Parts: sequence; structure tokens; C-alpha cells
Amino acid sequence: MKRFYYILFCLIGGLITSGFVNGQVAAVRFTVELPGSGIQKDSTVFLVGSFNNWNPSDSNYCMKRIDNKHYTLLVPCFSGKKYLYKYTLGSWKSVEKAADGKDIDNRTFTSRNRMKIKDVVAQWNHPVPAARKVTDNLLNKEQINKIMTLKDSVIKSLAPALPNLLSLLQKINTNLLTDQPDTLLEKEYNKEAVVIVSHALDSLTDAMLQIVGILSAEQKQKIKDAMKEPDAPKDIISLIMESLNQGK
Repeated sequence: MKRFYYILFCLIGGLITSGFVNGQVAAVRFTVELPGSGIQKDSTVFLVGSFNNWNPSDSNYCMKRIDNKHYTLLVPCFSGKKYLYKYTLGSWKSVEKAADGKDIDNRTFTSRNRMKIKDVVAQWNHPVPAARKVTDNLLNKEQINKIMTLKDSVIKSLAPALPNLLSLLQKINTNLLTDQPDTLLEKEYNKEAVVIVSHALDSLTDAMLQIVGILSAEQKQKIKDAMKEPDAPKDIISLIMESLNQGK
């Protein structure tokens, strides 16, 4: 029995010793220099690699700040093992890049105890922002309110003209359908039509002058371009609202 325990003890001791030798821990010190003037105090640098399953924001691999440009971290690794790694600011969107902005290959090292690694980050990845929708030529709230007020004013001023024109048109048709149309009456009707249409055009022109007066040169050019489109609204106010209110 004593011999059995002795052999068992030797076997366990051998396994423990073997495991310790083959899997000996090595302490590796990382120090990194950041690009430019570094980062703000509330920002964080992370070490990410095959040693932490490539987690870019692993709190266990959050580096310690030395100053605004230098960070450090002591990492326990298996001695003699090759590792891959990179630096990030907490996500793959802010991973380190080459000086020309291109992706870089993974950094590598084969660990040994008390190993010191010093790196320099050329620059961080800066995601390209989504293209800004051009709104410089769009109508602002004040312009829209003024245009709508002028539109209402024109509609009110033109309201009496329509029934007058319809009544006059009926008189013109009645005269034309007679056996002997009265030419003097026809001239009188034409004069009345000119007066009615002229009054309507004066109201519309006055409103358009006021509307044009509140538009910028760029907005006016945009309206001119929109007028060339075959499906452009014939109503000038609708054309203005459509071309300057939808970012076309």
C-alpha cells in the first residue's frame, strides 16, 4: 500500500512539474506611443489579440496611461508561444492603421518572461462619415412662411377674377354663336378680358417679385435648373417649393 501511494505521489508530482515547465507563464510588458498629440484623458487604449480572443474592448487588456502619448500594460502569456495583436481605442472602428491609412498586418511576438515590447501607432482608423445631404440651397422656415403667405394673398386677389372670366367667356360665346356676331361688342368683351387678365397678372407678378426677393442667388439658379426638367410643375410656387424643399 505504501508503495502504491509512493508511485501515485511520484506520478502526480511528475504531471504537475511537467505542466508547470511546458506551460510556464511569462510576463510581457507592452508600451505604446500614440500618434500626434495623443488622446484625451477620458479616452482609453486597448490591447487586442489572440491572447484575449480578439476582443477590442476587453477591460482586462485596458492599458495604463503614462502620459497623453504613452500607455503600458503587463500581460501574462504562456512562455515560448507566438501571439498576434493590435491596438485599438475600444472598437474595430478605431483600430490602428498604417501611416497611409491602410490596414496593417497583425503585430506578432513570441513570449518570454520579462519581455519588453515597445510599439508606435502611426494613426487610428477614422471611419468616413456618411455624405452630408446638401441643404444649403433649401428653403428655411422663414422663407417658407413668407412664400405661403404670399401664395394665400395671390389666391385671394385672383378669386374674383375666375367667375368674372367665366361670365365674360359666356358672353363672348353667345355673341359668336349668333347669326351676325356684333364686332363692336366683341371688341368691348376683349377689352374687359384684358383688364381682368391684366389685374390678375399684376397681382401674380407683384407676389413673384416679393418671393424672388427673399431667395438667394443659388436658390434662383436651382429653380432655373428645375424649370428645364420636362416634368417640372407649371405652377411656379409649386416649382419653388419642390425644387428647394426636397434637396434635389
